[in-house]
Amino acid sequence: MCWCALFLSLGVFAGWLTISASAPWLINPVVFLYRHLRLSIVPFGCLFLLYTYLISRLRRYLRRDGIKLSGLTYYDRLLNTTISSFFGVGVIWTAVGMESALMQALNCVNQGQETAAALSAWALLERLVNGGLLLALSTTVFGGVCGYVLRLLKIVLLGKRWDCFVLQETVEYGKVDAAQK
Repeated sequence: MCWCALFLSLGVFAGWLTISASAPWLINPVVFLYRHLRLSIVPFGCLFLLYTYLISRLRRYLRRDGIKLSGLTYYDRLLNTTISSFFGVGVIWTAVGMESALMQALNCVNQGQETAAALSAWALLERLVNGGLLLALSTTVFGGVCGYVLRLLKIVLLGKRWDCFVLQETVEYGKVDAAQK
């Protein structure tokens, strides 16, 4: 973390990086999210609801006495799969966005309306961005950031209780020898 801040500061002071905050996304974040994520909001939203349900369920179970380790590990695996699915949705929507962008950009060329030589780089870039390139890039970043943030939140919200539970189970039942496996 310290190194990231150091390199970011170096980049800003050296003039290599410019940090600017625009206010429109603060005024209407829903429009901002829809513009960048479009219908990928649906699977991301469903996964987030499942994540909050599983976190709350695990927290409730960890407060109870007499809970078996097998019941908790089941929900822990479901939670890990949900977190990993954020990465998956980001990757899948990247492919959808790239395909849409390429189809939009090259559709008129294939139909004979324009020749490839007559199409300028700026016009091609505009068609790519309007066709879904922004969606592809945004879902990749959003899926990755959410995946890592949700892993961190899992550690913060469950870590201490989970570790205490596992240590208690180890003390109560003893360690499993390699020969018993």
